[in-house]
Amino acid sequence: MLRRLGPAFFLGTLLLGGACKKSQDPAPATPAPPPSAEPAPSFALSLLQDAAPSGCTWIRQDPTGIRKALATVDAPCERLGLAWSPDGKQGALVDRGNGTLPPRAWKVDFDAPQALTPLALPDEGHTDSLGFDAQGRVVALVSQLEGLTRKEERGEEVFVVDGRRLPVPEETEGSPAGLAHAYRREGETWKRIESVATVYEREDAPGTTALATASQLVSSTFGADPDAPAATELTEDSEAARLDAVVKDKGHTEYGAWVALETHGGPLYAWRAARELPVLMPPLRWEANDRLSEPEALSLEPTSVVELRVRGALLLVASDHSARIYDARSKKRLAQLDGVHGARFWPKQRTVTAALPSSGTSAGQ
Repeated sequence: MLRRLGPAFFLGTLLLGGACKKSQDPAPATPAPPPSAEPAPSFALSLLQDAAPSGCTWIRQDPTGIRKALATVDAPCERLGLAWSPDGKQGALVDRGNGTLPPRAWKVDFDAPQALTPLALPDEGHTDSLGFDAQGRVVALVSQLEGLTRKEERGEEVFVVDGRRLPVPEETEGSPAGLAHAYRREGETWKRIESVATVYEREDAPGTTALATASQLVSSTFGADPDAPAATELTEDSEAARLDAVVKDKGHTEYGAWVALETHGGPLYAWRAARELPVLMPPLRWEANDRLSEPEALSLEPTSVVELRVRGALLLVASDHSARIYDARSKKRLAQLDGVHGARFWPKQRTVTAALPSSGTSAGQ
């Protein structure tokens, strides 16, 4: 017997079917979180700061911003040169001296309570720089223009060094010939390991760069900073003209040219003044939001001489008395330091190789 189904049955069926359909629908997608900005990279710095009442203090600023005074010497900061051992445990300080004061040097143990030890320099010549070799030994590079022994042999003039004869290179007015020596510190004495004859073209360009030892040092008080980017002069008139159109007044009248330095966030443009030794100066500009803009809150005098350092995404702009740190990706300033000299990134630690046994014959002899 067929039973009549009432309206309530059809209503229930519709509701049940709707519920089943609803339970089969996919859950709404959870919106993806916005991409987070890359964290600002950490950095450690080497700084020089005027000491009271005189002298200069070498400081290490760690990634948290805490500063540790490493050593204080009685010399102005602008005369000091720094070098680091490859294992990062020791350093060397050199006071370059002036016309009346000879160079002085100290060795610094970064972890010792009495960190500073005076370091006597080689007796002959003028020590242009100190450095560390790959085994962590201290090396002195010495120029010598006085007290030289010259002889005429077979129509050729030679220098005589430890019984060796080195031909005197051609001299010109204002560019005298001389010797360059490399000495390695062994215990409490210096051992000469290389000598070459060279020409000293300028007082500010040591002839010791002719030494093979000079290029083998992992760090020296005169050597180039590995974080210094190469500066490429702009050869395309359009790019230089674009910068000139944006920067109508440079704030100085130094003759020179625009150069580009590569950073993690694209090129940074700077003015390179054509002095005897070219230097970088403001204006500084980089591409930000399709515009040529000065780095954020740079606050430098237009006539300042600057040194630029790049490490990963970081850009360091250092002047005579200040430093600025930028994240080149975001173009944001991370730190401002004033009242400091010679700011640079603290060198990365290197693996020290085992020292070779000393032989009785010096290199280059």
